[in-house]
Amino acid sequence: MNNIDNTTVQKLGLRLSDKPINAQTAQASRIFEYPHLENVFVMESDLYGNAMPKDSCFLAFNGRNGLIGKHLSVATLVNSTVADIRRMVESNTDG
Repeated sequence: MNNIDNTTVQKLGLRLSDKPINAQTAQASRIFEYPHLENVFVMESDLYGNAMPKDSCFLAFNGRNGLIGKHLSVATLVNSTVADIRRMVESNTDG
């Protein structure tokens, strides 16, 4: 179940995360650190361990009450600038 292909990983500079995060993950799903923003993760499953649909991912970050996130298509992730991702995080951190 690799929704995020190697080309995307290399283009965005994603790194497999070894940080413990407070989320369940689907078996065989990967968690990447988004390299340009601290504590922002790109996951192949959501926070409850549900595998993301084909060609999509979960952008996870810290909100006011803990880890929260946003479902994105991989295409949206690839075509978003660092500023776009920062705005997504900042506009959703009240959750």
